[in-house]
Amino acid sequence: MTAAANGTATAAPAPVSAPAPTSVPAPAPAPVSAEEFARRGYVILRGILDAEEVERARALCSGYLTGTGSQEMLTSDFLADDFLAGIVLRERVVRAVKELLGDDHPVLYPNCTARKNVYVPWHVDATFVGPTAAYVWEPGFAHVQCGLYLQDNDPVGGGGIDVVRASHLMSFDGYGTTEPEFDIPARTVGESDLRERVDTRAGDVVVWNARLMHTSTTVVRDPGREKFGVFFSYARTHVRDNHRFLSQIAVDSMRTMNGVSRLIPRLAEIARMRYPESFPAWFAQEAADAAVRIVTL
Repeated sequence: MTAAANGTATAAPAPVSAPAPTSVPAPAPAPVSAEEFARRGYVILRGILDAEEVERARALCSGYLTGTGSQEMLTSDFLADDFLAGIVLRERVVRAVKELLGDDHPVLYPNCTARKNVYVPWHVDATFVGPTAAYVWEPGFAHVQCGLYLQDNDPVGGGGIDVVRASHLMSFDGYGTTEPEFDIPARTVGESDLRERVDTRAGDVVVWNARLMHTSTTVVRDPGREKFGVFFSYARTHVRDNHRFLSQIAVDSMRTMNGVSRLIPRLAEIARMRYPESFPAWFAQEAADAAVRIVTL
């Protein structure tokens, strides 16, 4: 009770309680744009892994890839880890792939791996350029490469890729008739306004057209951490093109430089894999449930 000015006792005002905090739902992921993909040659799927999952994936990659320098996992080792292999079939990834390829039953290749500290110059992935690759310019061809990066791609420490925007519409090999040439494009379009650092953050997936010219983002200053990424490939269902891709991987598994031939273990293993026996039963079932076809030679 308090005393009023005339001496009459009055009740103290009731305390006003603060409104209960309301939780703000996280914004829904932006839908993938097939038009943007067709125009730019790539799209970003944000937040496929959350922060905790990124740390888990980094720890797994670090545990598998224990050597120094550049390393990559065999597909069999990658598929043996349920967490890493499951990234490939995450619902948002599969849904985006179907939209971008225009195919409700896309093909997944056994071209799955995790890499550590791999840095490459300007290029188009070898399977899609050169005298055996004229088919990649046919109207029905559609293949996407997917890279999930486990660190931010910043302009100082790197961590992802740069691309030449719309370079999937440019030919660097006479439309599949000659050996590819990247030195001149690297000095021209690679230094032009068409060059873009793909703004991926840890846990994002960048999906790019197989013909897109790309390079590892330049490291200006040592970021003080390992660079890790998870990579896999999807394509439109096309028996001939699917077989051509896998056959070229088999060819590329033996490379000769300066008269010395060497075997690329990961590519050699892919050429030996067979469906379904080379795949964990759970993985094959999840792919089937998602209407994804796994193809091998």
